[in-house]
Amino acid sequence: MTEDSTPPEAESEESDRMTFGEHLDELRTRMFRAMLVIGVMFLGGWTFLQEQLIWIFMRPHNNAVRALSEREPPIVMEEKLQVLDGLEQLFFTLKASLMVSLLLGLPFLTYQVWAFVSAGLHDGEKRAIRRYLPWSMLLSLGGLAFCYFIFFPFVLEYLYSGLNQKHFVAGYQLSRYFGQYLMFTFALVLVFQLPVLMSGLGAAGLVDAAFLRKYRRHFILVAFVIGAMLTPPEPMSQFLMALPTVVLFEIGVLLVAAQGKKKRAQEASEKA
Repeated sequence: MTEDSTPPEAESEESDRMTFGEHLDELRTRMFRAMLVIGVMFLGGWTFLQEQLIWIFMRPHNNAVRALSEREPPIVMEEKLQVLDGLEQLFFTLKASLMVSLLLGLPFLTYQVWAFVSAGLHDGEKRAIRRYLPWSMLLSLGGLAFCYFIFFPFVLEYLYSGLNQKHFVAGYQLSRYFGQYLMFTFALVLVFQLPVLMSGLGAAGLVDAAFLRKYRRHFILVAFVIGAMLTPPEPMSQFLMALPTVVLFEIGVLLVAAQGKKKRAQEASEKA
């Protein structure tokens, strides 16, 4: 009789390896679980919490109107937004419910994606994702909060106050209001990812702190140009868009500098 020369570890690894069809089945199962959770929250919010959803997404508008009414002299604005057809409110509540359900269901969705992807990653790749993903999600929440509580109400207040009420009547539309909110929110969520992006580039050795400090003035100029492109032609709103970008850039520089210092310390210890 001939003995099998295959090591027991290799046999165990081959037996644990999934086929392509099994991978597809697992992906389908995990995505179904995530979509089911998000779908249940979406239907529940749209069916039972429409008034609460409307209040949440109308709050920046109401805050801007209230701030204008407290000025001297007061600027009187209508708190209700115009709806031009029956589908406009329907799509607004659908989008609002979808946004909230995606936000609340994002941790579960991320867990399902991670459980599927992590099996094929090396230990170093797993550590990198565990290191950066939580910070990315926290910074995304920071961008959402900054837009919702500070930036968007201020922009609305400026836009509403610029109306010449002697010659014009305000008739702000619900769909355009919500579209502006989504645009600014998406832009600020991306901006708030800057420290994670810079830290990742620094860890990969593509940039260092000296390079970033050298081009600091160029970045600040670009930040204000982008702020001017995304905001109304008014200095304060442009400043509010550019300020967090510059602050986050400086945080990224500090993180890259700390990475470089740690890397040099490790190299020195290895040489010693």
